[in-house]
Amino acid sequence: MISQMTSLATARFAVVGGANMDVGARTSTPLLPGDSTPGLIHYAPGGVGRNVAENLARLGASVALVSVVGADAFGHDIVAHTRSVGVDVESIQMLAGQRTATYLSMHGPDGDMALAVNDMAILERLTPELLTAKKIMPAVCDVLVLDCNLTSPTLVWLLESASQPVFVDAVSVAKCQRLLPALGRVHTLKVNRLEAQALSGTVVDTADSGLHAAAVLHGLGVQRVVLSLGSLGVVWCDTDGSTGQCAASTVPVINTSGAGDALLAGLVHAYAQGLSLPRSVEYAMACAEITLSSPFANAPDLSQAAVQCRLTAVTA
Repeated sequence: MISQMTSLATARFAVVGGANMDVGARTSTPLLPGDSTPGLIHYAPGGVGRNVAENLARLGASVALVSVVGADAFGHDIVAHTRSVGVDVESIQMLAGQRTATYLSMHGPDGDMALAVNDMAILERLTPELLTAKKIMPAVCDVLVLDCNLTSPTLVWLLESASQPVFVDAVSVAKCQRLLPALGRVHTLKVNRLEAQALSGTVVDTADSGLHAAAVLHGLGVQRVVLSLGSLGVVWCDTDGSTGQCAASTVPVINTSGAGDALLAGLVHAYAQGLSLPRSVEYAMACAEITLSSPFANAPDLSQAAVQCRLTAVTA
C-alpha cells in the first residue's frame, strides 16, 4: 500500500488509457460552412491517459503508460515524444494495420471549439485478452490510473483484478457509463459537472448540488469523488463521507485543453505523498491552473517546484 512507502521515489504508477494525436485548427475570422477558411493548424500528442502519464512524469514520478497506437507516423511520434518526457513506453503496443487514435478540432477566432471529430476505434483493441497475452501490464504498480476511453469490458476487468488503489477519469458523459458495473471498485473518481449528473442521476448546477452529487457517488461505492465545477472550483467527498469545497483561483486562461488531466495527475501525485484529500485537491488545482495558463495541453513548465511555488503564492 502507498501508506507503507518510505518516499515518493519508491512509488510506481501505471496509466492505462488513450494515447492519440491531437490535431487542432484555429481561424482568425469566423468559420464559413462549406468554404475554406485561412487559419493555423497544429498537432501534438494527446489523449487523457497519455496526458496524465506525461504530467506525472513532469512532477517527477515513475510512471508507465499502457496503450495502443498504430504503426504509422502519428504512432511513432506519440511514442517518441512520450518517452522523451520521461514516461516508460515499453507497454505501448504498436499495432500494424491500425490507425492511431486521432482527435481533430476546429476553433473560431474566440478560441471556443466549433466542432470536433474523434477517431478512437483502435482502443477497442486494448482488451483483457491483449493485456494478458502480451503480458504488458507493469509487474510493479502502486497506483493504477484508468480513463474511460477504455471499453467497458476492459475497464471492469482492470478494476476487478486490481489490488492497488485505482484512480479513474470519467472522460465524457457517454463513456463514463462504462464504469457502472464496477463503480464500487474505484478508489478516486474525477468527474466534471455533466459526468457527475450522468452517474449520480442528480442535477449539478451549483456548488451545493455538486456536493450532493459527490456524496451520492460515494454512496454508490466510490471511495473518494472529486468533482470539477470550472469557475466554481472543485468539490469532493472523502472516504468517510465528509464533503468539502475548494474555490478556483483567478488565472489567465490561454487553453482549457488538458486542465482536467493535470488535475487528475495532481490528485494521484498528492496521494502518493500521503496528503489528505483536501490538501490533494489544493495540489491538483495548482497543477490544473499551471496548465490553464499554458498554450499546451501538457504545460512544459509543470513541475513539483512550480506547483509548490503556486501553492505558496496562493496562501501568501
